[in-house]
Amino acid sequence: MSDWTLAHWEANTSECKQQLECTRRWKSIPCLNWSHPQELMDGQLVRFQGMIQDMFDPEYYLDQYEVKDSTNGCSRLCSGKYRDILSCQPDEEFLSESTQNVNQERRTFYCIPDPAVNSWATHYEEEEYNFIGPVRTRESSRSVMKRSASNNEMADLSSSSNTNLTLPDAKRICSEKRATSGSPQNLQLPSKDKGQSCLIKVYDTKEDLCLNDVVEVLGFLASEPLVEETGDDMMDVGTSAHNLPGSLVPRIHCIAVRKITHYNPLLSTISQNSDAVFESAKSVHDDLHLVLTQVLLGDTLAADYLLCHLISSVYQRIDMLALGKLSLNIKNIPTCSNYIDKLYDILQLLLPKSRYLPMSLDNLNQHDFVPKKDYSSNRLKSGVLQLSAHTHLVLDETRLLPGQLDSNGVENISSLGTVITQQKVYYNFKFYKVEFNSDIPVLVLSEGKSLLPSDAVVTLQPDDDHLVTETFEAAKHFLQRALLDKIRVYLTVMMQADFQVPPHMQKMVQENFVEMRKVDSKMTADDLHMLLVLARLVSLSKGERELCEGSWRQATQMEQKRKQRLTSTRPNSLS
Repeated sequence: MSDWTLAHWEANTSECKQQLECTRRWKSIPCLNWSHPQELMDGQLVRFQGMIQDMFDPEYYLDQYEVKDSTNGCSRLCSGKYRDILSCQPDEEFLSESTQNVNQERRTFYCIPDPAVNSWATHYEEEEYNFIGPVRTRESSRSVMKRSASNNEMADLSSSSNTNLTLPDAKRICSEKRATSGSPQNLQLPSKDKGQSCLIKVYDTKEDLCLNDVVEVLGFLASEPLVEETGDDMMDVGTSAHNLPGSLVPRIHCIAVRKITHYNPLLSTISQNSDAVFESAKSVHDDLHLVLTQVLLGDTLAADYLLCHLISSVYQRIDMLALGKLSLNIKNIPTCSNYIDKLYDILQLLLPKSRYLPMSLDNLNQHDFVPKKDYSSNRLKSGVLQLSAHTHLVLDETRLLPGQLDSNGVENISSLGTVITQQKVYYNFKFYKVEFNSDIPVLVLSEGKSLLPSDAVVTLQPDDDHLVTETFEAAKHFLQRALLDKIRVYLTVMMQADFQVPPHMQKMVQENFVEMRKVDSKMTADDLHMLLVLARLVSLSKGERELCEGSWRQATQMEQKRKQRLTSTRPNSLS
């Protein structure tokens, strides 16, 4: 597959599509994420994985066009698919008025490397890529010539120009539904250590792509300039916001696209299926619970809730409810010995994707948490909360000192609350807001009760004899690579696992909740919902695909202990 050319693809499309159905073969394709653009050739088949940061309006292109040989008068049909520029042989001219010219539509997405991938996941991906060592193909010599600017009977086909590229007296051959303007500075270019961003052009796909989706694509690389400066009449579209030079933002004409449902590279390299993970779940659960208990300074209840939080995700949406989420606020957090920094270091070792956000006044007042549309450049400017699914967000509220929030800070707090309660982010399009679903587990660490809402508030009760620095050093020593990999796979598999509540358990839960209401009349439907969410996560954490009586009882006991702590006052001796 690595030596496929565009000509080979067009001549053997059906056969090539069959080979693409085996996604394991994709690994043999050179990856743009781990290669310098200079190492890859224009027209080469490449692979790319990233998050859709912006999506442009559909654009028109010539799927088929007719050219005529000026020497003998013969004409032939050419394909404009997977190409940026119309091309023809010497002495051929483009027939702009031909009835055989066919216009089609393609979609363009601006993709960046996922902004919250942790270093261990990146390391595994790069290690696997270097181990496979895909063969780089040579640049095939061009069999066609780009027409010169003096030929006024033909026009360039620009894949995403913001105006129609024309030459004097030439007919329009390409247009877009949008008007764009801007400069390279308007694009959200990632830092060098985060990898390469690119524009992907999608033709035929069954995938319903949306902002923040993580995708893996195969396609032919277009890294050369869209046009050459051959005269004053030629417009250089390389400076438009949507058409940066290929050396800065390469373009990929996609032949295959698939969504990435998780970002754990170990699941593609470990030869064990989910059944094997469930079989060993109890052992891994015990090891992970031991580690979490230690880093939470001996608090087993807080470890229970944190473990459930780590495997939580939205599995269904009903009206305004996002079922499956478990936002967690752990309060009474120690502020000595850089405790939160050390705790987050452990979480980074376990999770494929996470982001730490200190909730200081400066961060709240000066940064945009929700993406905003910039109409001057027709670009979507990213925000702190533009994150892909299953990115764990850790909010450090201990950094919030006395002061005043300005209007932007208040809006940011409101946006965080919406993510926590509804798993939605409302993007700012200036004249209106657009709702986007999210799946971002949120962990709030605070000294007192957080100013943000949460599904569960747990008061940390640390043991008096725990030394913070020594405790975390011991935890890291215990987390050897083999155990870490088991935990990483375990967390991802349990997060995505299906779960059922058998009919007999549904009846038992109803009867049990009636009894709870008799004891405590303040119990509401929200309390029942919380118990069901918690019982599901407790079951999955132990490798159980169905709710059983033991897990239900454990969930109810956890809730009772948690609520009792909220009414008691126990000082934190480690602060």
